[in-house]
Amino acid sequence: MNIKQFYRSHLDDFRSIFIIAFPTIADLFVQTLLGFSDMVMVGRLGPTAISSVGLGNAPMMTIMTVFFAIGTGTTAIMSRAFGSQNQEEGKSAMGQSIFLGIPLSLFVTIIFILFGKTILTVIGTKEDMINSIGYYNAVSLGLPMLCLNIIFAYGYRAISQAKIPMVVNILSVTLNILLNYIFIFTLNMGILGAGIATTLARGTVTIIYMYLTFFTSKYWLSIKFSALKYERIMARRILKVGLPSAAEQSLFRIGMLIFETMVIKLGNLEYAAHKIALTAESFSFNIGFGFAVAGTALVGQRIGNKDYNGAENMAKLNALLAVIVMSIFGLFFFFVPHLIISMFTNDKDIFPLASRALKIVSIAQPFLAASMVFSGVLRGAGDTRSVLLITTIGMYLIRTPLTYLFLYVFSFGLIGAWVVMTIDLIYRSLAAYYRFKRGKWRYIEV
Repeated sequence: MNIKQFYRSHLDDFRSIFIIAFPTIADLFVQTLLGFSDMVMVGRLGPTAISSVGLGNAPMMTIMTVFFAIGTGTTAIMSRAFGSQNQEEGKSAMGQSIFLGIPLSLFVTIIFILFGKTILTVIGTKEDMINSIGYYNAVSLGLPMLCLNIIFAYGYRAISQAKIPMVVNILSVTLNILLNYIFIFTLNMGILGAGIATTLARGTVTIIYMYLTFFTSKYWLSIKFSALKYERIMARRILKVGLPSAAEQSLFRIGMLIFETMVIKLGNLEYAAHKIALTAESFSFNIGFGFAVAGTALVGQRIGNKDYNGAENMAKLNALLAVIVMSIFGLFFFFVPHLIISMFTNDKDIFPLASRALKIVSIAQPFLAASMVFSGVLRGAGDTRSVLLITTIGMYLIRTPLTYLFLYVFSFGLIGAWVVMTIDLIYRSLAAYYRFKRGKWRYIEV
């Protein structure tokens, strides 16, 4: 069978994938542009400002994984409900996710505000904390809104309405860029202004989602606000899938925090190069995430419809597309990293460090694609415990000890950290594919 025949024979499957993947990729691309604009604007304040924003965001990235875990539970149940056209169950899953998310995010916000100085000092130095605390506090106040936004986005994608998060986030990013300019430069608030702009933009997204979900009846998951009530059984089902995912993502982010801490201790110059390279790589990462989201939702829908062979084929198609597209990005990272890095900085010291980091990670792009899609498929099928095990081994038996070895024993510097990251990505892709091929995900109840 040639490529043309293969495409025609899977045309309906490709359409189903693109309905979710393309809006999700566009959504994430816009958010990457936001990160790009933030980096450009903050970058004008110097390497110390870039490092301070990176440090201020590190705890946020850790706690966001818990919010994503609730979204994972929502997706696993809602996508199956959508596949079997059980709308009552889908609405119930959406409502209980919100009931779980609001108190959790408020609790985290209080902890982050009360112990912010201690948290930042543990990650960086006391001097780093002084530079970062304003930005950190401003972004912390927006955590409840961020939690709700994640839950809503996961819910709409689970029912193949990925265009909703895309449109909402385009509006948010446009507002954020405008507010960044006003608060950072017009009002001369520096990195504090960047944090305020981010929180205000997230609040706007929350308002839009609340309106679409509770005050219209246009969408499959729309709920009347007055009908919201706590349902213990559904909440437990979400947690059954979500808690292993929360543990997985939390352990991953804690490991990433340790990884970031080791990189931070290399100095502001190396850390600034590290953050710029990560921002550049996120263009490719977001492609993989888009196909992973599509795989999670579509596999769940087909399991809900008892179409297990269709679920397996859908997973493989998503992985194939992700590998092809991300490999193309890998070629750009390897052959023209200087063109990509030049969009962020022309600093003669940062430039070569960030460029070499991108060349190294280019090798891992197809492996990263496979890892993201097959891990997403396993989560969507409810097999979150296996992903927890794969992630834990990768982060704590491979990445963390090897990073220490490469940075502090062999003194390879920033390049050593990125070599280790590549090794970890290759391992996780192979492990996730092996678990998928065993097929036990077909029979998991959620």
